[in-house]
Parts: sequence; C-alpha cells; structure tokens
Amino acid sequence: MILKGLAGDLTEYPLSDVNNVLGRSTSASVRLADREVSRKHSQIDHEDEDYILRDLGSSNGTFLNGKRIFGPSKLKDGDEVVIGTSKMEFRVAAGGNKAKNAEIVHSKDGDGELEGVVARVEAKANFAPVEQVHDINQLKRDYERLRVGHEFSNYVRLERDLNELLARILQIAFDLIPCDNGVILLRDATSRELVIQAMRQRKPGQGKVLVSDTLLSQVQATREGVLTSDAIADERFQSSHSIIALGVRSAMAVPLLNTSGDEVKGIMFLDSRERIAAFTTKDLEVLSAIAAQASVALENSEYARALEHEATQRAQLSRFLSPALVEQAARGSIELSKGGALTELTILFSDIRGFTSMSEKMPAQEVVQMMNDYFEEMVDILFEHHGILDKFIGDAIMGLWGAPVKRPDDATQAVRAAVKMQKAAQRFSAERVRQGKPPLKVGIGIHTGHVVVGNMGSSKALSYTAIGDGVNLASRLCGVAREDMIVISEECAQKAGKDKFVLEALPPAKVKNREQPVEIYRVLEAIEDD
Repeated sequence: MILKGLAGDLTEYPLSDVNNVLGRSTSASVRLADREVSRKHSQIDHEDEDYILRDLGSSNGTFLNGKRIFGPSKLKDGDEVVIGTSKMEFRVAAGGNKAKNAEIVHSKDGDGELEGVVARVEAKANFAPVEQVHDINQLKRDYERLRVGHEFSNYVRLERDLNELLARILQIAFDLIPCDNGVILLRDATSRELVIQAMRQRKPGQGKVLVSDTLLSQVQATREGVLTSDAIADERFQSSHSIIALGVRSAMAVPLLNTSGDEVKGIMFLDSRERIAAFTTKDLEVLSAIAAQASVALENSEYARALEHEATQRAQLSRFLSPALVEQAARGSIELSKGGALTELTILFSDIRGFTSMSEKMPAQEVVQMMNDYFEEMVDILFEHHGILDKFIGDAIMGLWGAPVKRPDDATQAVRAAVKMQKAAQRFSAERVRQGKPPLKVGIGIHTGHVVVGNMGSSKALSYTAIGDGVNLASRLCGVAREDMIVISEECAQKAGKDKFVLEALPPAKVKNREQPVEIYRVLEAIEDD
C-alpha cells in the first residue's frame, strides 16, 4: 500500500499474505494517525491469487474507489482506498508474484562446459573512432547498440521503483527479440546468490520458466552473453525432465555488469519454445545492448533510492538532532539502531504554565502560530547547547543530553540551555504583552540520572527516546517549577557544577514514586557565559 500524505509525501507499506490491519492501533500494518479511523479499521488478506479488502466494523467505513464497502472486496492494481482522511493506493509490484513461476534448474553435471553454444558476445560495447571503422558489419552492430540505447532511454528514463524498472527492461527485450519467456536475476546482497526477481511470458500459461544453472555459471565465469542451440538435444539436460517436457529449444543469457565491468550483478535470460535456432547472433547482440543499458539503469535506480533514503533519514533525524549530529548519523558515525541501552543522561522538561486555559480563549490558528514561533526559539537554543529534541508533548518540550553522543559537560550545557530558554521565553512573553496578548510563562525541570535510551517502537514507527525513573523525576521537577523558574535535582547540580551557576536551595520536594524527598535547587543565573 502507498499512503499519500497531505504534502504529497508517499509512504510505502509492504503487505504480507494475511492480517494486514489498517487503523490507529500501534500494532497495525498500516498505522493511520487519524481520529476518524478506528483502532482496527480494515484488513487486507492475500487469498488465492487476489488481495481482499474487508472493513472490520468501523464507525466511519472503508471506501474503495469512492464507494463504501460492506463485504469482502477484491483489490486491483491502482485501486484507491480511503479511510477517514487518509488516502492510499494499492499497488501490485510488477513481476512480484509472477516471478514465483520461474526457477533455476540443475543439470546432471553443473561443473562442465555448456554444450550447444552457438555464439558468445561481450557484454560491454567498445565504440571505435570513425576513422578506425572499416568493417560495415561492425558499423551495423554499433548502430544497433545505439538504437537500442535510444529506445531504452526513452522508455525507462529515471525509473526508481525496482519492480517497475525490471518489468520495463523485459518489455523492451520482448519488443525487440522474438522470445517466448524472459527472466531477470539479480545478486542477493546477503547470500550473493543469483535470485529471480522478475519474469515475463509472451503467452501466459505456458508453465514455469526454467533457467539452467550451467548456463548461469558460464555467463558468470566469462562475463559474456551466451546463445545456446536446442536444449532438448543437449545431453546435460537429459536428467531434467521438466525442461524436456516444456520443449525449451533455444536460450540466451547476458550479464548485467557493474560500471567497471568486473562484477556480474545480475543476468538476463530469454528462451524460445517454438523452434530450434529461434535466436540469431544479432538477437544476442541486441540483448547484450539491452543488458548494457539495463545495468546503467539499475545502478542509477539504486543510487537514486539510496539518496532518497538518506534524504528521508536526514529529515527524520533533523527533527530531534542538531545539524552536526544529523551529519554524523547520516555518515554512520552514530548508532541509532532499534533497541535501548542504560546510560547516564541529563533530561530537561519545559512547560508553559496555564496553557490550557490560555488556548481556550484564543482562536486555534493563533494558538498554532504561537506554539510554532515559541518552539522554533526553544529548539534552536537546545541544539546550540548540544542537546537533542526528544519530543513535543502538547506545549511541553523534552530534551536530552548525553546520547547519542556523550560529552563531559552535558549537564552543564543542559542547565545553560535552560537559563537561555527561560530568558528567551521572557522576551517572547514581553513581546506578546506589547501586542495586547496574554503573557506566556514557562517552568523548567532538569535531572541527571541513569535511564534507558535508544530507538524504541515498532518496525514501522521508531522514536529515539529515553525511559526510566530519571525521566519521570525530571518531569516531576518541571511540575514543581513555578512560572519563570528552573528547578534542578541534586544530581544535576553536582554534574553541572554548583560553582558555575547561582543556585538557591529549595525545600526538599516530595514527588510521586519516591519515598524520600528530593533535594532540589532553583537556578537563578549562569555565572559565566559560553
């Protein structure tokens, strides 16, 4: 499913065979943060060869192509599903299910030389300068490669979706070569084995497309395109009754090489069941030309997807990391994988006092504008002092120091940030008063302690955050702080340095889930500026 965001953003959710739940639940396969959506609103299951959409008794209904559904509904490629305000598009990956109708078969002797080879062609074309071309046949071959390249570029262009790209490559091969079946195999990044990724048949229903492992081995070893004659007559396949039964007559395979030409990243395979010697050397040259263009297109697609992934990752990280930390995380210098680790952090909570009653008296748009302006200033200060933004909680801000990068002055930087945030909030409030608007008062609480920090959540929605008693205590201290106050714990004061701030000892605070009162201080001023 492809979820269409309000700003034109697209999020893709791969579907499993069963129990693909769409709804607000945190366990949903497609989670929709929408008040009009039920926790478990709809479900998609793969039944036989079809995907079936069902409404799970939701209040506001599920709509397929503009019509509300009341029973099981079959989904087709490109169907629009609307749930609440969320619009989704159901897409069947090109070649995704069809590729299951192709397999690699093993001959009785997989290590020998392939029999019945009619021709071999180098996969990479070398175009000589015009003054060095004296062979008219070579000129024709070069022209054919250029023609194929032109057709290919017009048809494929900068396609980033891998399944769609593979389908288009096979379409071009079928347009230019009289084949019956086609398969594209790509090397798996983990196992390094060739895996069938896409297939196409000119006449669907002809049975499985079978690819000889001996043929694949020859192409990998030589990095050349290979054209074979009658496969039925080849003694290598006498033990492969499936190939004989299907009547495979001729076959071609060409490598998909990397840019330098020294690595086979995949193989294109075509066969014919109609007649012996169905393919000519020219067909092999055309297929080699297609493979050369396909190799470039696949690498470009891979680079484009990598850049999109990096851009998405940077955008996500920039929501809670400073620009310097975003750069380190994007380079892989910082580990932000799923899971948590126990570490010492300094946790800051800030909260606007009386926000609820204030917002009730203001137009919603004005409240949003006020909070955006306020958060902009606060987060800039937090980043300036090497903190990370954990989250916004309504009108509250939660910031962390000590992860993912730990510094010896984390606690000091946190308290300095709090002092600067408080002063910025006071200026922000004074400006509002001058405009005839109600003032804005902030309370801040800070604690230093051991908590669990890391990427937490589901595989579809991770959030870098901290949990533990230390986080709760920082939140409680924020509650203790009155207007224009910064309250810190004894542990934070020790780590930050009592000599670096003007502190006022406050009566020990009795906080929830703590048997003993907590020693606390009010921060009046930072003694030395950065």
